[in-house]
Amino acid sequence: MSRTAKRSKKRLRPAKYVSRRRPRRSCRAKLLKPPCSRITRPGVKQGRPSRTILPGATHCFTEHTYVGAETSSSTSALPAQDTSSLSMYTYGIVNRGKNPALVQIQISPNAVDYAVDSQEVIAGGQTKALVPQRFLRYTRLAIQSVEPDQPTRLDVYFQAQRMP
Repeated sequence: MSRTAKRSKKRLRPAKYVSRRRPRRSCRAKLLKPPCSRITRPGVKQGRPSRTILPGATHCFTEHTYVGAETSSSTSALPAQDTSSLSMYTYGIVNRGKNPALVQIQISPNAVDYAVDSQEVIAGGQTKALVPQRFLRYTRLAIQSVEPDQPTRLDVYFQAQRMP
């Protein structure tokens, strides 16, 4: 068979339509799968987050929980949080005991050297929300008993969100 005969034979076959365009997503599909739809919630252990993907979320939410943190006469610090990529974050503190506690928000540029940003006394049975006034990359909470030899128990919630 000659070349021209082969070409004409190929032309006679019905051509398949191949679209090079990507299929369009509906607006609903875009709403169900935003670029940042992860929500983290605390796991079984204190301070360990687990991830849950929720459809329709428009921002990323992170939460670390420290339940039953005991105060003493010396200052003890909770684990530091890297807050460099967060838009907004807050510490929620619930004093479950009857004695007051001194709570400090400490900030650091390198997770080694900390400065006190703000501090507050939380009375027994009281709940407060604390927000840092200044920004550095790392933030942590330091807790201490106001009166020596009168410890108390605190539940600390670190909640943050990152806007896309």
